[in-house]
Amino acid sequence: MGSWKPRDHIFARMSRRVDRLSDRRFALLSFLPGGILIGIFLIPPIIAVLVLSFMRIELIRDGHQGFIGLSNYTTRLPRDEEFLAAVPRTITLALGVVLLTVPLALACAMLMNRKSRLSWLIGLAVLLPWAVAPVVTGMYWKFIFNSQYGLATSAANAVGLAEGQVRWLDTPASAMTIAVIATAWRMVPLMALLILGALKAIPDSLYRAAKMDGAGTGASFGLITLPAIAPTLLVVGVTSVVFSLQSIDILFTLTGGGPGRSTTVMTWYLYETAIGQLSFGYSAALALVLLLVIALCSSLVLIMRSRRAPRAEPMDANDSTILKRLIETDELTALADSSARLWNDGGKVQRRIRLPAWMGSVASGAGAIVLLTWLVGPVLWIVVASVQPEASVTSLPLSLSADLRIDNYTYIISQPSWQHAVFVSLQVVIFVTILTIMICAIASYPLSRYRVPGGKYIIGGLIVTQMVPAIVLVIPLLLMFRYIGLKDTVAALVLVNVAFWIPLIVWLLRNVFTGVPRSLESAGRMDGASRLGSLFRVVMPAASPGILATAILVIVGTWNEFLFAVILGDRRAVTVTRIVGFIGQSTAGPDGPPPVTVLAAAGILAVLPCLLLVGFFYRQLVAGLSTGQLKA
Repeated sequence: MGSWKPRDHIFARMSRRVDRLSDRRFALLSFLPGGILIGIFLIPPIIAVLVLSFMRIELIRDGHQGFIGLSNYTTRLPRDEEFLAAVPRTITLALGVVLLTVPLALACAMLMNRKSRLSWLIGLAVLLPWAVAPVVTGMYWKFIFNSQYGLATSAANAVGLAEGQVRWLDTPASAMTIAVIATAWRMVPLMALLILGALKAIPDSLYRAAKMDGAGTGASFGLITLPAIAPTLLVVGVTSVVFSLQSIDILFTLTGGGPGRSTTVMTWYLYETAIGQLSFGYSAALALVLLLVIALCSSLVLIMRSRRAPRAEPMDANDSTILKRLIETDELTALADSSARLWNDGGKVQRRIRLPAWMGSVASGAGAIVLLTWLVGPVLWIVVASVQPEASVTSLPLSLSADLRIDNYTYIISQPSWQHAVFVSLQVVIFVTILTIMICAIASYPLSRYRVPGGKYIIGGLIVTQMVPAIVLVIPLLLMFRYIGLKDTVAALVLVNVAFWIPLIVWLLRNVFTGVPRSLESAGRMDGASRLGSLFRVVMPAASPGILATAILVIVGTWNEFLFAVILGDRRAVTVTRIVGFIGQSTAGPDGPPPVTVLAAAGILAVLPCLLLVGFFYRQLVAGLSTGQLKA
């Protein structure tokens, strides 16, 4: 114990000095580590993009560099037919994703909200697509819609809708449709969690009152559920638009912007201009245009979130549940009264068509099966294909074999390049998760406990920063890390990922810490705990479920990250997603096209850690992410 005394003494002195600080200075000191990372790796690149947009930098053409003012905006951009053609494609993709994501996310949330013995299995199935990296998602759906041996091709032939090959991804309309389906497939789980949080906030007393007034399930949904979650549905819709505008990973392996240019949306065209053509000045102008569009959509999210806040008084320290707060909210009382008035007509229950109970059960059961099949089916099919002989998977019609093999897995695992990529990915994930959680916990604690001057502006700034897409900043970040000698290093991937995670995680942990009763902290302070001691010994242990869910979010997101790995990695800092992304995009290698079953095995190995993590911590993940947004 004696060896610990100097260390304890240093910590005690530091704690006493921190306790003597005012709330404002303590908040500024707490936010300093995160602020430095944001100030180095986010703010300067944004400024650099603005500066570059006024210059002509064409490294492939003539390398001329010079200030050209607004020419990129006023001359080149209006005459760029490919970019102008990408705008309606972007709108088509965004609208398609929203129209598909919102109803499916609502259906998933309602399934997860039902109390049954299979609720955990349903929830796990809903979260499964989120664990799959976007770049691997594109590879999955490309595999399914392969014109020669895809599962969709075999199904179309089996039911008589086609004969022979079906060029799903070679036709502009069908390629865009598949891109919408693939993007929505991965987006539905997180949107479902947002809606689930709103569903859990509706008091059961409203449904009991409606049932006593004679309202059935459909009427309760229309009169209670839908009005109560309408603001959240609007937020989900706009958020889906924002995410679809930032999507590039899925297109990278799914369509590559084709056929022709039919799926070349704004993000993909920006990627081609910046990385393919090395047109840094013009790509910066395109990036700012994209950033402006995303900022407009993001502002709608902020406005709707502020308007959906209940008008009741803030919770007291003794209020331990949101349910009590919602029951006492005048809006929900008015909602119950309006539902009774709408349902009753002069004291008589309105006439309605009554269907047999079994018909409703069959219809809802069939819908649930179709939905869960759509969510789980792609992953299961890739698993099946990965253990099949090559000839069984590539035949038309499919002739699956009972001879299951694991040769593809052993082959991939034995490759030195794969082993190195796994080692790099593990390093990045471990360092990013530890640094992000520690930095953000310290930064978010004073924001959740004290009336910090400008606290609302800090939170708003963090949310706005989070909405900046990575594709906008790739060129300044590439130049920055090349200049300081960290290009193609694990340190570069760690630093940039931590900086991009900080805004979102600070916001989430602030909400998590707000849910910890102040009485616990007060008791700790009375026992002699310092500010830092209260954070690490009282608040963080009490908030451990939310912290765990946030940590899983960081782990999955960092493991699945692709764009930074492509831009900043080369030979030494190669991640799993980078390897799989380029393999999935390739159509031929030195010895011909890569075997289909090997690609399938690589696609499963790439997402296996995230699948296992989500499976083991499903309950904590759902509880943390679905309830955290209630306090926002």
